[in-house]
Amino acid sequence: MATIQEELLACRTSGILLPLSAMKTRQDWGVGDFGSLREWTEFLAGLGIKFIQILPLQETAPGQNCPYSALTSFAVDPVYTQIDDVEDIANSARAQEFIGSLSVDIMNWQRAAQAPFAEVKQAKLKALWLGYQTFLIHEMSIRSARAQAFEAYCSAQEPWLRGYALFRALKDFYKWQSWKDWPVGFQNFHSPEVKRFEAEYRELVDYFKYVQWILDQQLRRTKLFAQEKGIYIFGDIPFATNLDSADVWANQASFRIDCEIGAPADQFSKDGQRWGLPAYDWPYQFAHNLELWRRKIRRVTELYDIFRLDHLVGFFRTYIFAPGDTQGAFDVEGEQAQIDRGYAFLRMVLDEARGKLPVGEDLGVIPNYVRRMLVDLKIPGYKVLRWEREDNGWYREPKNYPVVSLATTSTHDTETLRGWWENMDIHERRNIWEMISAQKTDGNVPFNLGTERLMLKRVLESASALTLFAWQDIIGTLERVNTPGTVGSENWTYRSDVTPDEAREKYHAQLEMFENLLKETGRISYLN
Repeated sequence: MATIQEELLACRTSGILLPLSAMKTRQDWGVGDFGSLREWTEFLAGLGIKFIQILPLQETAPGQNCPYSALTSFAVDPVYTQIDDVEDIANSARAQEFIGSLSVDIMNWQRAAQAPFAEVKQAKLKALWLGYQTFLIHEMSIRSARAQAFEAYCSAQEPWLRGYALFRALKDFYKWQSWKDWPVGFQNFHSPEVKRFEAEYRELVDYFKYVQWILDQQLRRTKLFAQEKGIYIFGDIPFATNLDSADVWANQASFRIDCEIGAPADQFSKDGQRWGLPAYDWPYQFAHNLELWRRKIRRVTELYDIFRLDHLVGFFRTYIFAPGDTQGAFDVEGEQAQIDRGYAFLRMVLDEARGKLPVGEDLGVIPNYVRRMLVDLKIPGYKVLRWEREDNGWYREPKNYPVVSLATTSTHDTETLRGWWENMDIHERRNIWEMISAQKTDGNVPFNLGTERLMLKRVLESASALTLFAWQDIIGTLERVNTPGTVGSENWTYRSDVTPDEAREKYHAQLEMFENLLKETGRISYLN
């Protein structure tokens, strides 16, 4: 039987990019949850796509919506819990009373234009706590089948779950101070003080394990539902986590905590970027068989069928700012040394992926050897229509993209297709329109259903085995997920303006056009 990697690289398919948080339904609390994912999966499967990219699900700190600066590489954010699918909450009178008291708030959250992460997450955590109390009384006290299933989950996930749960309990206990500001004895995961805390506050620590168990069950059911619909779930593994994270606290030797990673100058930043995230200690990691990363890859293959390796070039060479540096430098010099490190890392990824499909985010300033290695290892890299150029500066014909690649019109960090088109210099539009339409023009080409159709068609006709389109690019809207280099309330809070049922009516023409294009270009993936 073919693996997912073999299957997807042997045929021509297409997918939709829509963050889970953006998946609006009539039942959610204002942030998409696993129930939303099932509803959108059924709807999008009807269009003939093969996979849905939902972006990272990792938990973030209060006030932090960016999933690429998370508290953990392993734990799913409780904001994605489908509350009405939690048995213990349904059986808790106190939980039901609490949820009833939120009726007006939930209605307002559902009407919000942007996903109200903070309010929804706080409310769900309280509902889950009340459900957990019921679980302790009616399940754990008698070691029921569900209690034994919970214990089995905790045992199986212990390598990351114990450290995460302790970290989260301590974060609550110390009112979200950075772990570096905790009493000295608590700054070390392996200290006697932490073990005493674990014993004294067992109920609180186990609550965070319980929440992850609930989320794990919901995601597994959702993936089975998607599988029945012929859909793969495409997730993400961020390159780094926040300094104030369970990963760093529990694995300090794996990091150069005093150093900050970033990126050299590129199209997003003429002065380079400082990301405020700690650097890995790669010599230590390789000396320990990349164990931390092996655990991260194993975890991501539990969560997803396809996963995107964020900031792929960082595995070959990481741009690091040491303390006091105004300009960064790569942590490994020399092309061969960079090739060796990247190859060893990617071989590990493929070994741990066990047939799931990794996709390399190879955007920005990328050495040629990175992209050659991706093709050799059968790991698709990205081909973004607006950035693909020949050496002479002319836009590259998509039919010349490598088969082992993922072709797309935009990413979560760019303007949408419409935004890019409408903000483009007229001379640039003239050049790319000639490639897209094979027609010469003065560049005065408006964005409408006809121009959108031709742009999508060119990408769908590419040689790439996989194609991917942001939901906004299908329906032709301007709202973007993130604007790099900015901090604002609209970053990462994009929410679809329609539910699936409403989409069928409001965007009927666009959806019909897209479905017909999938048929025309041989990328339709209806389940037989």
